[in-house]
Amino acid sequence: MNIKSLEYLIAFAKEESFTKAAERMHVSQPTLSTQIKKLEDLLGVCLIERTPGKQILTPAGREVVYYANRIHADISNIYQAARRLEDPWSSTVVLGVFPTLCPYLMPRIMPVLRKLKPNFTVRFVEEKSATLIEMLHSGQIDAAILSERLTESTLRVKHIFDEDFVLAASTNSEFGHQSTPIDISQLSSQKVLLLEDGHCMRRSMVDVCQKVGAKQSEFCATSLETLRYMVVGSKDVTLLPRLAILPPIVQPTGLTIREFNSPKPYRSLYLNWRAASPVDQIMEGVGKIISGACANLHKN
Repeated sequence: MNIKSLEYLIAFAKEESFTKAAERMHVSQPTLSTQIKKLEDLLGVCLIERTPGKQILTPAGREVVYYANRIHADISNIYQAARRLEDPWSSTVVLGVFPTLCPYLMPRIMPVLRKLKPNFTVRFVEEKSATLIEMLHSGQIDAAILSERLTESTLRVKHIFDEDFVLAASTNSEFGHQSTPIDISQLSSQKVLLLEDGHCMRRSMVDVCQKVGAKQSEFCATSLETLRYMVVGSKDVTLLPRLAILPPIVQPTGLTIREFNSPKPYRSLYLNWRAASPVDQIMEGVGKIISGACANLHKN
């Protein structure tokens, strides 16, 4: 069986057109059509229903495409394995990061990774922590940055950095007229806006509230960006991780940021990956690179 004919069939399934599939594969339409017809003859089944002006996959065609995609993925893995034998950093890693970290961390670490390891590719998956843990165990991702250290014996864990929280308040609030650091105990008289359930950062925010006796606001936000705008013009305050206030992030008009006096509230971040993963031997190095890029985020 010709692997190229399977690739042509996959291209047709994506484009639903011989012409567009041929363009996608950078071949002529007759070449693509001929190869798919040879595959049909080999299998003894019609894969594509051809009518004037319209071509669609048959039920058999859809099933063959399913297995063709699996074969294509396995071939890609074979090539990656061969490259890793020559250079372990010639790898593609699927890295899971939770939403209150991913958009702020990526711009910080990607330029460093590209400079230090030009053959290394990272694909990011942004999901809440519970989903990332499931994806890590099922093999859908290679590693996950979490605010917890997973304890399963099949996993490896590396602490990569700590990150301070800062206070975000409206410029019209009692915290909006100064720039000097404040004591965390001053939150005891405040209502703190939190993220909704499911965000791991919510746990950290609740811990701070319970530690100082702060009240939780009755309103919750779905993201840090929503949280910022909910604070503007409000009497309530919130906590933001340091990465979320550093350039190129721009704060909305009406929001003021205040540092805490030491000891500052902070969160710890961990890189978790499967010990049996093909990229196990480079993950320690990935963790060191991220640690170096994020070394100044905790200032206690």
